[in-house]
Amino acid sequence: MNIKSLLIGSAAALVAVSGARAADAIVAAEPEPVEYVRVCDAFGTGFFYIPGTETCLRIDGYVRFRVGGVHERIGGVTVAGNDGYTHNTRVRINFDARSETELGTLRGYMRLQSNSNAGVYVSGTDSVFGTDQAIIQLGGLFMGYTESAFAALWGGGVGNFGILTTDDGGSYGYHQTHQIGYRYDAGAWYAALVLQTDAAFNAPAPNWTPDVIGVIGTTWGGAAMHLGYDETAKAVGIKGVVQFDVAATGGTLRVGGFYSNKAINRFGAGMPLGLAGEVANWSGGIDYSQGLTDTLAMSIGYQYLDGFSTAKGGSIAHTHLVEGALSWTPVTDFNVRLEGHYKQGKSNLGVKGSSLDGFVWVRRSF
Repeated sequence: MNIKSLLIGSAAALVAVSGARAADAIVAAEPEPVEYVRVCDAFGTGFFYIPGTETCLRIDGYVRFRVGGVHERIGGVTVAGNDGYTHNTRVRINFDARSETELGTLRGYMRLQSNSNAGVYVSGTDSVFGTDQAIIQLGGLFMGYTESAFAALWGGGVGNFGILTTDDGGSYGYHQTHQIGYRYDAGAWYAALVLQTDAAFNAPAPNWTPDVIGVIGTTWGGAAMHLGYDETAKAVGIKGVVQFDVAATGGTLRVGGFYSNKAINRFGAGMPLGLAGEVANWSGGIDYSQGLTDTLAMSIGYQYLDGFSTAKGGSIAHTHLVEGALSWTPVTDFNVRLEGHYKQGKSNLGVKGSSLDGFVWVRRSF
């Protein structure tokens, strides 16, 4: 066999082998199906379906950096600890999961929040996240940890978040508690019966009897009313707000007030001027807000509080409060806010007090 015959034979063998391999089918792996996130518009904007379920989820919140200052004087003396600058970095995340069932809407709501200046904060260490609110709801039944139903019923209505439209909201009582209740809605009206505890977070209740709260309220147009009854404290509280547009200026005017026969922090005005034992029985306020440009807005408000002293039981911590704010939103979800508050008053014991505080923040919402 000569060289020429050997080369021809080798080439033929290679072609035969290549042809046999080419005849084999090339099988590609089937791509796994991908389920893209679908928008859920049944509960408002921002909700999407959790893939593979019929549960709609919304995630929102913000990151905020705030620097401020405070100067407070009681009886002509500067209050220790309330004179200087303040600082705060807050992270807030809200999770809201909802789905429709034969028993009504099933909802789980959770708010996680961290403040860098919280009591557990130590310089050089990380802040600690905590549960600010957490509620399970099925139809009208709800249970969990949120604001007291006496002033701020779960599910909406006129709450205890002040009369003024500043972030501070004016002066009001702030109180959160564990609770279980049932809310009934009928058009513009709502009513609820709630069992709650006034014990500290995770602490045993002082007895085996829960605090019974009854609530009725209504919202129509720009007006709203909320009436609460606290069985344990034998307290009745009512709050009303009217808000309407001012055609001549394009601004918004808000007028409101509250009254409680017992000066308790669950509905009252907190602790005006920091005078021990004094809270407010009733208050009235007026607030005006106005858009100045497409990105700049302002608000200014005044609130008067008539107090009550547990020491003497009569009329008495007359307090005047003025608040104002400028809010600049140059791009969507980015806000710079400058806000200030001035408070002055006199207690039933003749003690005068005043405080001036304010802040500027930068906030990125999502």
